[in-house]
Amino acid sequence: MKTTSILCVLLLALSLGCAKKQPAPDIKGGLEGAFSQKDALKLGVDNLQKGLQAQDKGDMEAARQAFVQAGKHLLQVDRESREIMQRSLSELKKIVDISAFEYDRKGSFDALLTYLKMQNAYMDGDLKVLTVLEKQFDEGIARVQEATIQAKQKRIEELSQDVAVKRDEIKKHTQVDPTEVYPTIYVVKRNETLPSIAARHEIYNDSFMWPLIYKANRDQIKDPKVVYAGQDLKIPRDISNDEIIAARREAGAPDPDKIPKDAYSPRRK
Repeated sequence: MKTTSILCVLLLALSLGCAKKQPAPDIKGGLEGAFSQKDALKLGVDNLQKGLQAQDKGDMEAARQAFVQAGKHLLQVDRESREIMQRSLSELKKIVDISAFEYDRKGSFDALLTYLKMQNAYMDGDLKVLTVLEKQFDEGIARVQEATIQAKQKRIEELSQDVAVKRDEIKKHTQVDPTEVYPTIYVVKRNETLPSIAARHEIYNDSFMWPLIYKANRDQIKDPKVVYAGQDLKIPRDISNDEIIAARREAGAPDPDKIPKDAYSPRRK
C-alpha cells in the first residue's frame, strides 16, 4: 500500500531527527508535577561547579562524586523526553500495522501531525510542550484504534451477511442444514488477550486453546502476552483433535486431553 510505504519512510526520517519544524501549541497555565528540565540542568551545572572547586582544592574524591552527580542530572534532562518519543513512535507503528490509514485516514494523519509537533518539541528540549502534545497524541491514537475496530467489524459483519445469504440459498436446495458458521478473522478489542479471545463462544469457547491463534499469527504477534486493539487475527478452523490437545497442554490446561463439551472441535466445523 502506497500510504503505508510512504509513512514508514517518514517514520524512519523522524527517528533520525529529520522532522520539519511545526508551530508549537499554546499552553496556558503550568503542568503540576511535570518534570522540570530547567531544574535538572541547574542541578547538573551546580554539581559541575562543585566538582571543579573540589578539584582545585585537591579533593579528588569529592570532585569525583560531584561529577557523577552532575552526569546523572544532565542525563535526566533528556531521558524523559526520549522515553516519551519512543513510546509514541511505538504507538504510531501500531496504527500502521492495523491499517488504520485505510480505515480512519483523517484521524491517522491527525495523529501523525501531532507526532511531528512532538518531534519539534523534543528537538527544542521543551518537555512541557512535549507532555501536552503526548496527551493529545494518546487521545488521538485511542480514537483511531476505536474507529478502525468499528470499521473492520462492520466489514466482517457485511461479509458474514453475504455468507448467511448463500447459506440460506444452500439450505433451500438441500435437505441438510448447513453447519454453524464460525469466523476465521477476529478484530482485537481493547484490553483483550489471546486467552480471552479464545474463550469467546464464537471463537473456541475455551481459553486454553489460545496457542492455536498465536501460532497462526506469528507474523504479527511476537509475544503471546501482547496483542493490541485493531489487529486482525486469523482463527484456524482446519484443525485436528491432536492439535487442540497439544494447544491445551501448552496453555497449561489441568486435563488437556479432555476437550470441554461446549468447546469448538473439528466435528463442529
